Amino acid sequence: MDENTPAFGVPASLRALLAGAPLYGESVHRDLYAYLALMWPPLVVDDRLGLYRLVGDSWTMAEFLQGAWTAAARLLDASRRGRPGRGAMRTFHTQLAAMRSELGRLLDLRPAVDIDFDRSCRFSDPLDELCGRLAFYCAGLGEGSAAQDLLALTWQALRDASPGDDDMQDLLATAVGGTILQGEVRVQWLPEHALTDVVGQWRGHGRVELRGAVASAAPVGSLPALAKAIAEARREPIEDGPSLLVLASVAHLPGSVKDGDSNGKPGSVSSNARGEYAPVAGRQLPLVVAPDLARVTRRLAREFPDCERIIDAILAPLAGRPYAWLAPILLRGSPGSGKSRLARRIGEELGLAVTVYGCGAVADGSFIGTSRQWSTGRACVPLQAIKRAGAASVLIVLDEISRAGTRTDNGRLTDGILNLTEKETSKLFHDPFLECAVDLSGVSYIATANSTDGLDPALLSRFRVIDMPRPTVASLPVLAKGITADVRRERGLDELWLPDLTPGELDLVAEHWRGGSVRTLQALVECVLDGRHVGPAN
Repeated sequence: MDENTPAFGVPASLRALLAGAPLYGESVHRDLYAYLALMWPPLVVDDRLGLYRLVGDSWTMAEFLQGAWTAAARLLDASRRGRPGRGAMRTFHTQLAAMRSELGRLLDLRPAVDIDFDRSCRFSDPLDELCGRLAFYCAGLGEGSAAQDLLALTWQALRDASPGDDDMQDLLATAVGGTILQGEVRVQWLPEHALTDVVGQWRGHGRVELRGAVASAAPVGSLPALAKAIAEARREPIEDGPSLLVLASVAHLPGSVKDGDSNGKPGSVSSNARGEYAPVAGRQLPLVVAPDLARVTRRLAREFPDCERIIDAILAPLAGRPYAWLAPILLRGSPGSGKSRLARRIGEELGLAVTVYGCGAVADGSFIGTSRQWSTGRACVPLQAIKRAGAASVLIVLDEISRAGTRTDNGRLTDGILNLTEKETSKLFHDPFLECAVDLSGVSYIATANSTDGLDPALLSRFRVIDMPRPTVASLPVLAKGITADVRRERGLDELWLPDLTPGELDLVAEHWRGGSVRTLQALVECVLDGRHVGPAN
């Protein structure tokens, strides 16, 4: 195509671009102009009120689209008069980067409930596609962060694909190639109106890698083994609720156990990785549906009467979500304030399997897994928790995260947590034990710390920090009741054999505890309970 290409046409979809389709008019400004005209016709006739209504009564979004339209139109006019000058092209490229940043910011302001609802129902928003197209343009201009976004979009398109789609092989090759290259692009000099073919580079590299990986396992012309695994897993969806494909396949690992084979023997030795994780490979694992939040809030508030406000704050974002998932939270409070117990009980009440990971004195990065080349090789902690639970949504409690080691000889715990607590990155986390990408986006994290002093600012930016209130003596009866219930569970006794504290016993405890550490209160309650069997002193 050239300068005679019609301005108003039908550009390829973002998914088609990711699979290798060319830009409309083979230039960014023509493709952007055509897409804006197709999706928002009021731009063509300068109907600002109509545009305002079309974007949900948002003048901010309408003005953004008007600015993007003007930028593309100016360069289109310049190209019709001849080849655009270097200054015009540089200005347009700068505008593209600014558009991508601003549109991403505006879209991030949408409520999380709306975003999750659209994704679960597979509703398509042209603004999301526009944001993806801008990432496509900027990646071709050599912007590294845009290339990373483009890689995530490619994997998302692959997850949304249906078995047998014509573009599935191309999407898979692009996603695999981009992942192996870690989103890197070899920038090449091209005419000013064109882009570096990022998708083409990734797709070519991915085809070579996939061809070598499945040459002996898949006949010529068939879908690659990994694509088959994804397709077969999607043919057997979980009918009872939402689900997630955490591990596509273990066919690349040594052994003969098939994906989904429940006869795989558990174990952590490196030679048995395939058998250990075959039961969850190629299967849609259930995501725990959020229970009645009002009921959960009441139950937790009865156990933690001083924390009613923060319980509401933690559970409120779950309203409307299709499954139970919490954005990363850090509970900060004095020693013994009940942080760890509250974190655990939140997970239990939500129906999530809870893994408490003690961070104190952890001096390496083994939390994110270790290679099978070591005798102690193992998968990352979240994937281990998912395998134990048989569900894609679990809760990891990072207890005393501020006490984790800071040396970097063998990696740092906090560095690994950075990747796992980022929603997009966790969808494509490369597990070193299984040597493939796994989807850990259904895992929730609650960290605890006495203080955030000294914690990496980048880590703190991933967590919502909530201060734990100091327990008061007014809460003593409720706290003592909860502690007694925990003791009964630990000792395997029922309420007849170990009843709650009597008023006299509560008064005795109150003489020695005037609020503060729940750990101290626990010791006092256990002392009173044990004293029942000793009898009065002589």
